[in-house]
Amino acid sequence: MGVPNWGDKTVWTGDNLPIMRGMNSASVDLIYLDPPFNSHANYAAPIGSKAAGAAFKDTWTLTDLDVEWLNLIEGKHPQLWRSIQAAAAPSYKSYLVYMAIRLLEMRRLLKPTGSIYLHCDPTMSHYLKVMMDAIFGHQNFRNEIIWAYAGGGDPPQGFPPETRHNPAVFQRGGSADLQRSASSLWTTQHNWTSSHRSRGHAQNGISPGWNPGQ
Repeated sequence: MGVPNWGDKTVWTGDNLPIMRGMNSASVDLIYLDPPFNSHANYAAPIGSKAAGAAFKDTWTLTDLDVEWLNLIEGKHPQLWRSIQAAAAPSYKSYLVYMAIRLLEMRRLLKPTGSIYLHCDPTMSHYLKVMMDAIFGHQNFRNEIIWAYAGGGDPPQGFPPETRHNPAVFQRGGSADLQRSASSLWTTQHNWTSSHRSRGHAQNGISPGWNPGQ
């Protein structure tokens, strides 16, 4: 396995793709990512808040650069290319290309004994699951965590709480030790989501260190 050329609990800001490209292969035990959801909206921190000036776009348009990425993916990862081509709209393909090139990089970084948690919502979760099957291997899928909770926008009384978050869990290997490791990580994930919910919605991350990627 690779030797990390980065320090634990290091925090980077900016696009995670060039940052990951500078990291050694097979050097990460756990990846958690909370990417854009393809929500068809743009976001900005409120004026006067500590995060004032921070903003990001979650609207997508298929560009010439996306098409070039697709051509490269077709040649090297045909199964992944087919999963992207199944997207219902060009804007969906743009989003999936963005995700695919980063997930491929995460596949390189993850140790054979590592795990990856992808946090998404129902908008694109089905596409992302198929993409991760192609990248990490469908046999390495372990579980999906459905997080439903009460809050603003709840459905009418008598219906279950709204399902808002769907982290999918993949592991590169399939050993019993690895499965026990994933079970222990659930406690960490559960505790973190409780504090995450009270602080608001973060964007991208790659662990160790919950390093923000965008």
